Amino acid sequence: MLTVVICLTCIAFMPYLASSIGGYYRISQTGKYDLVNPRAQAATLVGAGARSQYLHANCWEALGLFSAAVLAVFITNAINETVTMLCISFVVIRGVYFIAYLTNMATLRFSAFGLGFACCVGLFYTAITSIPA
Repeated sequence: MLTVVICLTCIAFMPYLASSIGGYYRISQTGKYDLVNPRAQAATLVGAGARSQYLHANCWEALGLFSAAVLAVFITNAINETVTMLCISFVVIRGVYFIAYLTNMATLRFSAFGLGFACCVGLFYTAITSIPA
């Protein structure tokens, strides 16, 4: 169970890491971090700066799905080795996704997204199948 919670924690902090990277690009591409109109400033970013903003949004989306999957596993008391491996795999795959997104490796990013989604489906499947009939 500890490993699952650690994995959830890692995924929970990924949006903040992406946001920090986006902040770097905001400053490097525009000369400042606009606290008054941050979304307007983000819309002006190009290249890796723009991708960091899209990555930030996607990290929040992934957190929602993964959190729901982990919650389903906890509610159904379905923690087992498969769940642990799916959670670890999800974190590693999201790490690959993170790097692939920033470095503009679209095919790798797409593949990582699909594999990460499959991990979440596996978590939901494990939760559903552990409910007594």
